[in-house]
Amino acid sequence: MELTEICRSFGLEGSPDIVPVGTGHINETYHVSCGGEYILQSLNTDVFREPETVEKNISLITAVFEKSGSERVTVPEWLTADGGLFVRDGGNVWRMYRCAEAEEVLEDNDCLAGYAFGAFIRIMNGQKKRFLCAVDGYHDFERYFSRLKHFERSVSPLTVRRISSLAETLTDVFEAVPKRNIHGDAKTDNVITGRVCTVIDLDTAMEGYAALDFGDLIRSVCRNGVPDLGRIREASAGFAAGTGGILSREEIDSLYYGILWSTGELAVRYLNDAASGDRYFRNRTPAECMRRADELLGQLSAFINAGDDITGIIYSSFADAPAVNG
Repeated sequence: MELTEICRSFGLEGSPDIVPVGTGHINETYHVSCGGEYILQSLNTDVFREPETVEKNISLITAVFEKSGSERVTVPEWLTADGGLFVRDGGNVWRMYRCAEAEEVLEDNDCLAGYAFGAFIRIMNGQKKRFLCAVDGYHDFERYFSRLKHFERSVSPLTVRRISSLAETLTDVFEAVPKRNIHGDAKTDNVITGRVCTVIDLDTAMEGYAALDFGDLIRSVCRNGVPDLGRIREASAGFAAGTGGILSREEIDSLYYGILWSTGELAVRYLNDAASGDRYFRNRTPAECMRRADELLGQLSAFINAGDDITGIIYSSFADAPAVNG
């Protein structure tokens, strides 16, 4: 089926202008103009092997946000085809949603992103239903590390020891921490900030630790690999305000370790791709994966060295968090 036909399956008429968007690591994405602006995206079924699970999670998210009445945070408006969110074309799975209005707010983008992801956790945990598992073993640090040990000859012994020590620390820290519905990929690229913030890329929604979303958020605001305490303070303040007081003391205590988990896990995943030749990150060569892993390991060390400053920011942010109004 041609892309134009797929667009028509979602109710678009005429001749759409379809342009590839090359920013994603996992899925194939296009910008579509046709009486409005849309995103058309294929679901990578090598990663998401049960598309129905992704569809059910997104349907749940949409329904909950429609009922929440939030005036500050939303999720994409998905188009339907024959009553479902996906169109299947042979082995390909396609979906489409309206482009969210982008507003550049340079002064407080980090705070807004933090608020959006914190609010996502708060809103999605205001009901009893839990997300289904869309990717087996996703955010399972021990599983990624166990796989890496099969490729030890491709990785320095020092790196293996560092990751092993981190794995032991994370096991101890998160032993008694409760799980919630989380976004699962809460980097700043996955929220469109503005007067109303839109949280996008919902495929990895899962049951997990709030610290994982916080960790991804903080890792992503420190893009140059060095902990930027000003940006961390803004993002932490937003996240604390967004969660609106629902996190337990154990969860707040775990947030710093979510940064280490997010950064270390991503490094291990890139090392696995580089060593095995498998392509989770489909647009990266083995050499590029190794370089990215080295960058992340350097960032991990920087976060560890700045641990006292970062934990101080976290506790101050949650002590000062304002009441939630939407």
